[in-house]
Amino acid sequence: MNEIFRIRNFRKLFLSNLFSGFGQGMTMIGISWYLVESTGSASLLGSTMLLSSIMTLLLGPYFGTLIDRFSRKTILQLEQLGGFSVLALVTAWGFWGTYQEWMMVLVFLASMFMFQIHEPTQSAFIQETFEQKDYNVINSTMEIQNQTALVLAGAFAGFLLGKYGLHIVLILNTLTYLIAFLSLTGIDYVFTQEKQVEKYLRTSWLSQFQQSWVYIKEKRGFIVFGIAALIPFLAVMLTNLLNPIFVSQVLGEDVAIYSMGEVTYSIGAVLAGFLLTWFRGKIGAFPYMVGNFILMAIALVMTVVIPMGSVFVLLSAFMGWCNVSTRLIRQTIYMELLPNRFMGRVLSFFRSIGTCMRLLLLALFTLMLDSTGASVGYLVLAGLLVTAALGIVFSMRMLMQQVDTPEVVADQGTVKH
Repeated sequence: MNEIFRIRNFRKLFLSNLFSGFGQGMTMIGISWYLVESTGSASLLGSTMLLSSIMTLLLGPYFGTLIDRFSRKTILQLEQLGGFSVLALVTAWGFWGTYQEWMMVLVFLASMFMFQIHEPTQSAFIQETFEQKDYNVINSTMEIQNQTALVLAGAFAGFLLGKYGLHIVLILNTLTYLIAFLSLTGIDYVFTQEKQVEKYLRTSWLSQFQQSWVYIKEKRGFIVFGIAALIPFLAVMLTNLLNPIFVSQVLGEDVAIYSMGEVTYSIGAVLAGFLLTWFRGKIGAFPYMVGNFILMAIALVMTVVIPMGSVFVLLSAFMGWCNVSTRLIRQTIYMELLPNRFMGRVLSFFRSIGTCMRLLLLALFTLMLDSTGASVGYLVLAGLLVTAALGIVFSMRMLMQQVDTPEVVADQGTVKH
């Protein structure tokens, strides 16, 4: 970790992502709580998340071709400028009028849109810019940074929302996106896939996206692994709907417990990032990943079995640990397996599948939560995690045999520091 911080490009990427993650985290926490508290119902937040998933499903394949077709640095900077512009407009409105629910829905949708394009773009950027031997350390360090940003976001959001209101939160978030943009500007970057893109300029984006499906089919076990590996992330996305409802309606607690859950989630995630290399070396990637799927399922069940604020906060740390551990293993395997020219499209392909699954669950939860409560939703997610663990068992042995193949190593592109 000390070695990668000596790389100037990495330091600037780290700083940029820290500020953008902090801004997005505070925005999502503030708006989720606002929508639940202002309506007293799960319906508006659930419908908003459902709408954002539909948009992601429709645009996801196109996102992948954009990521593989244009400079990844430019895409990240446009995302940050978009976040700055949207929040600046909403913040300016707050000086002359009161916030309306439809405004918060639009900000939520914009934040989700940026989140969906950020992760695959950043993965392709890291793969393109740094050496393969550093992927594991860089991914772990970036995850530590992401979760540190969320710890700060949860702590600040809980304090500022309770004392000053949403307006101050949005002002700070506007500034964080601007700082993130300026930090990324100083990175030395060359788009290494430019010649590859020139060969396919007249190929439609749909045809280019279909090429990723051909590649996926040729990798034994890849489709099963890709779908199963999404489940922890999918579970966390759906707890973004369940948690404010559970805390408000089942536990009867205020925003402090909700934001503390976000903080402990991030603390668990940070610890997972620090200790991943050690656990992976001692236990092995295969059993460690499966174990974290099972541990996350147990944490969700215990949240329902022991409905207490302190237990909710504690188990949130286990959710963060498990999600980050599985995501980092998945992400490193993708970087080791996938040629850079396919990275954006393949990641977007699996995100589209994940979005379909999230749509179905969001529709189900939105319809049932007001009558059944959030507890049933946690149990459904626990069952999905156990099923996904079986999928990892089935597929991962085949994938590990394909890591570090000469074809993949040769396709990583020019390495730059």
